[in-house]
Amino acid sequence: MNTDDEEVNLKAWRQLYEAAVLELDPTKIQQRIAEGEKAIAKRALAVMREGGNGAEREALANAMQALSDLKRDLTESRNRGAEAEKKT
Repeated sequence: MNTDDEEVNLKAWRQLYEAAVLELDPTKIQQRIAEGEKAIAKRALAVMREGGNGAEREALANAMQALSDLKRDLTESRNRGAEAEKKT
């Protein structure tokens, strides 16, 4: 059974994850990703301590992987942009 605090934590990590994935402003995306990762890690720790359900653990792992992939793609894109600038 979820307490009010657990429900807030559940909503918080999802909201921060969604904010990162949907962010379009390149000046804000790194901060959004960091906030999402922090919230996911905090919730994952709480779920492990509580022995939470498998569905949420899977959702947390998938969200963390998605943010990791997004961060990698952003880095690769910036690197390609920097290389293109060097050639011109």
